[in-house]
Amino acid sequence: MDAIKLVIAAVLLWLVVVIGLAEGQDNFQCGIPRARSTFLIIYGESARHGHWPWHVALKLRQKDGVEKYACGGTLISHKFVLTAAHCVLSENRHQLLRSVKDVTIWAGVFNLDQPEETLQVRSVARFHINGYTRDNLLHDIALLETTEPFQYSAHVLPACLNEKSGLQTGLGTVVGWGVSENDQNSPTLKKLVMPVVADTECLRSDPAVFGIATAKELFCAGYANGSAPCNGDSGGGLMVQQGDSWYLAGIVSFTKVRKAGSSLCLAESYTAFTNVTAYWSWIEGVTNIDFRGKFNEERDIPCRTALGTMGNCVPLQQCRDIFNIIRAPIVSQQDAHYINRSICRIAGIPRAVCCQQQHIEPLPLHPNSLLLPSDCGRARVRSGPAAGQSTLVFEFPWMAIVRFKPKRNKVPHCLGTLLNTRYVLSVTGCKQKQKENPIDHVRFGEHAESTTIDCSFDERGRRMCARNVLDVKVERFIEHPQFDVPMYTNDLAIIRLVTDIDYSDQIRPVCLPLYSPSRSNVPLDQIITAWDLDYMTTNIYKGELRRYPERLVDLDVCQKGYEKAGFTPMLSEDRMCALQLGPEYNCQRMAGAPVGTYVNTDGTERFVQFGLWKFAPLNCTVRESVPALAMNLVRYLDWILQNLEPSEKSIIKA
Repeated sequence: MDAIKLVIAAVLLWLVVVIGLAEGQDNFQCGIPRARSTFLIIYGESARHGHWPWHVALKLRQKDGVEKYACGGTLISHKFVLTAAHCVLSENRHQLLRSVKDVTIWAGVFNLDQPEETLQVRSVARFHINGYTRDNLLHDIALLETTEPFQYSAHVLPACLNEKSGLQTGLGTVVGWGVSENDQNSPTLKKLVMPVVADTECLRSDPAVFGIATAKELFCAGYANGSAPCNGDSGGGLMVQQGDSWYLAGIVSFTKVRKAGSSLCLAESYTAFTNVTAYWSWIEGVTNIDFRGKFNEERDIPCRTALGTMGNCVPLQQCRDIFNIIRAPIVSQQDAHYINRSICRIAGIPRAVCCQQQHIEPLPLHPNSLLLPSDCGRARVRSGPAAGQSTLVFEFPWMAIVRFKPKRNKVPHCLGTLLNTRYVLSVTGCKQKQKENPIDHVRFGEHAESTTIDCSFDERGRRMCARNVLDVKVERFIEHPQFDVPMYTNDLAIIRLVTDIDYSDQIRPVCLPLYSPSRSNVPLDQIITAWDLDYMTTNIYKGELRRYPERLVDLDVCQKGYEKAGFTPMLSEDRMCALQLGPEYNCQRMAGAPVGTYVNTDGTERFVQFGLWKFAPLNCTVRESVPALAMNLVRYLDWILQNLEPSEKSIIKA
């Protein structure tokens, strides 16, 4: 045990050393804060000085000669800032833009009332706009070119840009000095994490305001719950994290006003963002900068691997084999030496390794992926298709039952899956239905509730028996903030247990679709595992755990099937449809049941969960022809990972 601790300590030391080396370099990397401090926003959280070094303030000279804060912006190079075109709109109706002499840019500032010594101020040499007019909300984007370049420092750095449109999904973060609770601009920077919203939901919320938001040049994000970008946040960026770097996905453009004739925003509304990737060619043409090379995460830096072969120097999260070693519960001496010999340097990247070509992951992984174990999705036994719907003890050890406190002699519950020693993935819906009835515990290692000791026979006829089940209390229930908005979607929750649990043959974690092959090519044939509910007695599950084969169905076909059956859910890419194949069907509610299958990952087959059961008609006759809806976990990976925190058994503590 001591030797194991020493090896893990060596790996942690390597992480610290590499971080130290990266911080000591004079070179920079876009989208990675360098400040040593370990965030437009109504009811937003406070940011920290230096955490968003690309966010700048635009000051406008008023008629009385006084400069006043007006908008935010994003630094993308030494001399260019991206903001909203309406931020530099002239007050003179006969002139579209202000004079460049009226605008100054403040960078490296956190408190606008008491600027820090890190403040850099620049004048504007010229404005660049792309088709924006006073009468059209489209093309609300502007490039401000400064008279002198900014000097990069720990508090002044550029954000990354990416030509791929995949940034406009999942979660993003907006920062700004916009209107706060008292309708006054905040003197200090605030941040707000918000989800990108489907076009259909944005349009449904207010067709008159957001009708234009379905254009490819715009997208919507937010909660419509009182937390939103507001006056003074215009021009700021919606930032999305990919791997170690932050990328600019959108620019705050417009939202609803409180009432007719008002100039104040309505915080209970979504926000429209200019889609930066739609203007990629224009940005490159104006700036004459190749963001694909110096600023893109897909670098081509040759190096020699620990095995002596040629490879590429990439961020740790892009090298599958070394990334999996770091995530393993036990790191051998040999593996530790392999990692140490693989260290390389990329300017600004805190953890980089020389990776073999076949192990390079093209899509960067979220840093919190380190908190998910690499030894996931493996069961002691696995029955073949001939076994039908029956399952064996130890076959699906990631299954969890979320139980509520007894009420009127009933024990309501829902299902979930184990992610790591501290977290369970489940649904929000069943908790919402219970309202005042709190969660009591989560049960692991169950195969049949009616028996104290669960046993079954393997393919060789040998009897296998499990130990007693494990019940663990809940520390925190994290609901998706947009549950059922729009209907039948965002039914997702993460449960943090009060303590870490130990893995065994009957308790093991499931895999999530982290890697690009699984994310981009979801297998059509899937399995859903659940118990049958016993409505006639104490509302517990009856019988043994069952599995039901399913096949994914195209969303358009699924939509037509629901409409034909009398249902009208609006389907989008954050949901998936799967039709049970029979011959047996589970026609009950299976809230939280996992939808997944075995996938070959680097030569090893592991069970990967791709979906989370949400809804299906409860009529068995209908169920045979109408698919079930599930949350598409590929679309929710960022939200899941962002809500994970280290625990006592995490190798990476921060």
